[in-house]
Amino acid sequence: MSRGRNRFLSLSVCFWLATSALAFAQTGTDAPVLVTADSLTYDQEFGVVKAAGGVELAQGGRTLLADLVSYSERDDKVVASGNVTLMEQDGSVLFADYMELTSGMRNGFIRDISFLLSDYSRGAAAYGERRDGNTTVMHKAVYTTCELCPDDRTRPPLWQIRSDRVIHDQQAQEIMYRDAWFEMFGIPILYTPYFSHPDPTVNRRSGFLPPSYLSSAYFGQAFRVPYYYVVDDNTDVTLMPQYSTDQGGMMYGELRQRRATGEYWVDASITQADKYDNKSGDEFRGHIRANMAFRYNDDVTWGANIFRASDDTYLNLYNIPEYSAVNALTSRVYAQAINNRHFAAINAFSFQNLRAGVRSDTVPIAAPIFDYSAIMEPGDYGGRWAFDANMASIYRQAGTDMRRLSTTVSWTQPYYASTGEIFTATALLRADGYWVNDVDESLGMIPSGNDGSNFAGRAIPLVALDWRYPFVRDEGKVRQLIEPIVSAVITPHGGNPDDIPNEDSLTLEFDETNLFNYNRFPGYDRWDGGPKLNYGLRAAAYGQSGGYSELLLGQSLRTRETHIYAEGAGLNDRLSDYVGRLTISPGRYITLVDRIRLAQNKNLDVQRHELTTTLGTNTTYLSLTYANVADTDLVDDGIGDQEAVSGALRLQLTKYWGTEFRHTRELGSEGGSLLNFGALRYTDECFDIVLFAQRTFTVNRDIQPDTTIGFRFRIATFN
Repeated sequence: MSRGRNRFLSLSVCFWLATSALAFAQTGTDAPVLVTADSLTYDQEFGVVKAAGGVELAQGGRTLLADLVSYSERDDKVVASGNVTLMEQDGSVLFADYMELTSGMRNGFIRDISFLLSDYSRGAAAYGERRDGNTTVMHKAVYTTCELCPDDRTRPPLWQIRSDRVIHDQQAQEIMYRDAWFEMFGIPILYTPYFSHPDPTVNRRSGFLPPSYLSSAYFGQAFRVPYYYVVDDNTDVTLMPQYSTDQGGMMYGELRQRRATGEYWVDASITQADKYDNKSGDEFRGHIRANMAFRYNDDVTWGANIFRASDDTYLNLYNIPEYSAVNALTSRVYAQAINNRHFAAINAFSFQNLRAGVRSDTVPIAAPIFDYSAIMEPGDYGGRWAFDANMASIYRQAGTDMRRLSTTVSWTQPYYASTGEIFTATALLRADGYWVNDVDESLGMIPSGNDGSNFAGRAIPLVALDWRYPFVRDEGKVRQLIEPIVSAVITPHGGNPDDIPNEDSLTLEFDETNLFNYNRFPGYDRWDGGPKLNYGLRAAAYGQSGGYSELLLGQSLRTRETHIYAEGAGLNDRLSDYVGRLTISPGRYITLVDRIRLAQNKNLDVQRHELTTTLGTNTTYLSLTYANVADTDLVDDGIGDQEAVSGALRLQLTKYWGTEFRHTRELGSEGGSLLNFGALRYTDECFDIVLFAQRTFTVNRDIQPDTTIGFRFRIATFN
């Protein structure tokens, strides 16, 4: 009995130590060991435990396979031989012909090594050593992230690192290479006496990121070498210095931090280069952008979005990421609270103008902007009361200042008739108060005081009745819908006295999205007064396989003409323009969206037409967009009619090769190309290579037509 117990204890200790050591762990585990073998023997005289024939040991998510595993108590030695395979819980697999471990499993020797790590990188070595339970040294080793050729396993991979010694420091989580060659297709390309990178257990580590190169008329030859720095578990920094032969150095950087209550992200750049209106040589240019979002509790959040640039053209010229050509940069600080059916928010806005010819001191600062909304519980018959309020203060260094208070009380009652008709009755009362300083008479306002100040107010009632009658039927595998929609709105004419300024309703685009809105202006300062009848028709077909088609057409009728809209808005006549949207998607790979506004006349002149078609998948697709916008007085930009077409084509040529093309062209007698872009990309498990060329034709002060050629290269696991 005692001998059997000792044999059992020896076997348990043997296998526990063997699996722990073979896994290169520093300490063991108390998990039980599951053993499968053709035979188990114990030589009590020599103190040797052996498991032979199809040995399989499993413990704590690890599995060891070998032909023979033995443990010598006298020599404190574990030996595994014959087709040794160690499978880790993370998916890593190690193969060897022979393994020997001594000194309490802290030192050892392994021969004919090959391995496949959890990130699908792989390697091999002639032999390896285990030192002090922490460091593994492999001799005559190779490492790669490329898959081997299935037809010829001896064929060199696309790239590999061949090193005289590879040292894995487990505690530092670092893999170091001594006397290493970087090879492409088996040909040595680059030699380095030392090279290192984190091991696969590291989620992130400070180090250099893939470099990029571009060539353009403005920059000349430009190189960017990013460096990623981990500050702590919640914070990291990316520095991206760029040097160009024509414009010198530029530093771009990002800072990110995540906390338990929120996160923030900041990116900025700075350079000293030519400026379009600078007559004294180079000067500092740059930008800063910050996004912050924090949670005070489950109901209250706050944050900020800051965006500023040194001058009007810097962002576009230096191709700052995520920048699109806009007329102004917006910065905002906010706080908001949502509790059940109540919402409150306070904002402060600041703007930076990017248009030529606009004085900076006339650009407003809006602070504070306060919004409150409450929707009450529905009554016995489904009716609801709602309350909305807005308070705004707008200041300028030079120009009109304004304070506004607006409140709206509304009641809505739905009714579902037995015939299927849907009625919705609405009644609301809106009251606005304005206090204006430094009234600008050129805007048509009438100052009431000698100091150019003015106080004005208005009260606007409205009642409306909406009617819908959806007809639905199933025809085979298709569900069909036809729904006429009518909305009758009664509100007094006017509501826009001359002593009320217009700050937030300067532009309006009449389309199908606001056809049935009671007030089509986007802000508070202008009111869509006068009785009107809005009507339209919605038709749709939905297939069981996911395909569908939808059509919406509509128009608006007024009791008399109005002049509250800019010319060309399509709403000033008694009958408005026609608006519509057609969406066709017969399957997941085809989508067509056609939006149109036609003039209310015999010729049905096109006032706005947008057509977008997308064919394909995420990897191979064709996207075409056509836009035609007639000249209007909505914005005094002097551009006139605009007609353009753009397209994007992406082709996945093979498993690894892909290409992309983009083109934007302005149509018309004075039209021409606006953008040409082409890229060729190779991506596999080894690396990602992108070669691109871009030609822009924009002219805006120091932004001139330019051709840019760029190159990006990334090696898997090293970035």
